[in-house]
Amino acid sequence: MDFTPCHPQPFTFQQAISFDPEVSADEIGRLQNSISHLKRTQEELHEYAEDPDIAQAIKENNQTLASQDERIFMLKLALTQRGAVECH
Repeated sequence: MDFTPCHPQPFTFQQAISFDPEVSADEIGRLQNSISHLKRTQEELHEYAEDPDIAQAIKENNQTLASQDERIFMLKLALTQRGAVECH
């Protein structure tokens, strides 16, 4: 099985398969926490979206959210590929 990400990622799918399952599970948890905080920030920023700088920050944050969601998917897929049970 292969996976080609839509967003730049710090590792390939093949590298993710080789990660220790505990490391992958920890990274999934860290990313989920990051996403939670970033979504909260996005909600607060939307009040000021008429400001061009804020609108740009919202756009960039949306790209970061998409990339982090994809990374979680990639890590979970790699764990499944290894036959590991998810820890998170």
